[in-house]
Amino acid sequence: MKSDSKTYRFFFGQRGDIWLPIATMMLILVPISIVALYFDGRKHNAVASNPVFTKTVVSKVYSIGNTPRIDYYFNVDSLRYRGNYAVKGLAIGDSIGVVYQKDNPENNMTVFEYYDGPSYGFVSVFVILAVILAVIRWQKINRRYNYRCPELERSGACLIYRTDKEYIFVTIYYVNMSYPIKFLPLDCDNGTFEDTLMDIFNASLHEKYVELKSSELIKAMKQRSWRQLYLHSTSVHIKHDGRTLEVVPMRKASDKGLESDYDRAISFDLGTTSWKDIITSARKFLNNNEPDR
Repeated sequence: MKSDSKTYRFFFGQRGDIWLPIATMMLILVPISIVALYFDGRKHNAVASNPVFTKTVVSKVYSIGNTPRIDYYFNVDSLRYRGNYAVKGLAIGDSIGVVYQKDNPENNMTVFEYYDGPSYGFVSVFVILAVILAVIRWQKINRRYNYRCPELERSGACLIYRTDKEYIFVTIYYVNMSYPIKFLPLDCDNGTFEDTLMDIFNASLHEKYVELKSSELIKAMKQRSWRQLYLHSTSVHIKHDGRTLEVVPMRKASDKGLESDYDRAISFDLGTTSWKDIITSARKFLNNNEPDR
């Protein structure tokens, strides 16, 4: 499964994101563990309802992964039955006590298992951890993508171009464009779109400005020329001052460049607006303003 696919990101998050993989694995392992312990409990209860005690010897010692195990055999009415147990410290030939169900000797266990009884403690720990991790992840997603905007200090800006292949995010320092430049596929989700936008905003505030010539910048954007980019893309200018954020669609100017279309600009109050609404509005401008091909 590719790490940039929607299915991968749903189950495992982005690269370096450890919480969602853990939560996903826990949510898979917990039901399996509960089912396993359910059958283990049934086995113990069946043996305990009609137990027969006997003795045998360890016939095999081995390991599964890092877990040491033993095999043993015992006879009932001239029939041979097998059992196994996870335990360390025993060797082949050591004596061991066995308990079996009188009317079903195949259902058997060592005396250690019988007197210890089924244990549900570690499953409870698994369940608690899974719930905690799931709640943390749910809160993180809702906080980021649905209910509130991230905190933005001072002012920042970026320009986003949408070509027929991808989104191009370009950092704006005051009025100049420069590095970093980032690229996203058109089918990226809103979370990835937001993460990239926030990276660009933070760069416009904190990273060192590198002055680029126009020809160097368009090359860094992986475009043939500014003219081709303007003809075959749509774009929006997004800027904020720490309190409000403005999404301004761009339009072709008479001098063959671009100019801001303030008649269609949308302003958002960062204290009350959903970040999801901001991303949706920006992508709507980019996706609906299909350029002439």
